[in-house]
Amino acid sequence: MYGEGADGPESGEPLIQQDFTEPEVVKKKKVRSKNKCKRVGKLKAGEKLPIVFFLNGPVGVNRNEFTRYLGKLVTDNTICPVRVHSWGEMGNDVEDHLWAAVKEKFTNPEMEAYRGHIFKKMVKAWTNYRSDLNLKYVKPCQSVEDAIENVPCGIQKDDWEWLVTEHYLIEEFKKISVRNANNRAQGSMPCHLGSMSIGELTFQMTDKEGNMPSFIKVFSCSRKKGGAIDPKSARKEAELIETMQQNPGINGLDLVEKCFGPQKHGGILGYGSGITPKDLRTPRNEKNPEVEAQLQRSEEEKAALEEKNASLEAEKAVIAAKKEALFHRLNNMESNYMVELRSLREMVMLQQTTWSSLHRPHDNHNQYI
Repeated sequence: MYGEGADGPESGEPLIQQDFTEPEVVKKKKVRSKNKCKRVGKLKAGEKLPIVFFLNGPVGVNRNEFTRYLGKLVTDNTICPVRVHSWGEMGNDVEDHLWAAVKEKFTNPEMEAYRGHIFKKMVKAWTNYRSDLNLKYVKPCQSVEDAIENVPCGIQKDDWEWLVTEHYLIEEFKKISVRNANNRAQGSMPCHLGSMSIGELTFQMTDKEGNMPSFIKVFSCSRKKGGAIDPKSARKEAELIETMQQNPGINGLDLVEKCFGPQKHGGILGYGSGITPKDLRTPRNEKNPEVEAQLQRSEEEKAALEEKNASLEAEKAVIAAKKEALFHRLNNMESNYMVELRSLREMVMLQQTTWSSLHRPHDNHNQYI
């Protein structure tokens, strides 16, 4: 290989000497791929997937397909218009279209009863979608012009320009965005369930007899990461256990409010987005058996008291009548007595007069003897 006089390498040395370092492997962040809903898309005409609801939310084997399909519907700009500031501006026609699309692919015996809860999930998915557009296509841009040119796939350029200039960059939206960011930053006990919902976790922990796990157990499982719970969540778990021991009959909502403060109408901590304080309180139009029994007893006692009062009033009236009759009788007796007394008096006086008249001559005769 080397000719005469050529300097070749010594035995055992590499042909080319150079510093060799392994290339650094940069791990690409795993991101969620585009929502294609392949399983739903492969359904034949008239074929539907059964969906189970638990705690007012979808659970079971078809939960992911159902949730993804809702997200696909609300991000379809041919169904949901872009030029709106809030979901309330959608209109009834859009909601009817969405509802028909949901019922076309999924079925449940009580589907209509869960319409409000399903739309609540759709509104949340739509809100998250709009937030992601702002985060990915507006905030990274250096100027308004750059943001307008950074058009996402699936949105018309004129619609995107309206969304940037008339929605994302107005002062009202910026204030709401800052406020929401601050609220999220205050969440010191995050849930570590990933894509699993609280309802799904509770559903899986419920036994065959239908006995649901305690709130404390669900809270503990949802706050674990790598098999361990963070210190602050552990302290809160201890507080929950102590509160439960001090108040054995306390219900879930009261327990949460004692340990975490008042719960707003949008949801309850540890119950997921499907349950609100209204759901755990007895509605006004729904009868509580214990309350109804107590009311029944009160009504019966009230009726008995009214009957007793009526009887007493009747007796009182009889006594008053007897008293009146006796009073009149006494008056009559007194009058008759006075008449008889006067008559007796007159009789006595008459007798005295007669007696005097009879004995007076005799006395005169004796006087002259």
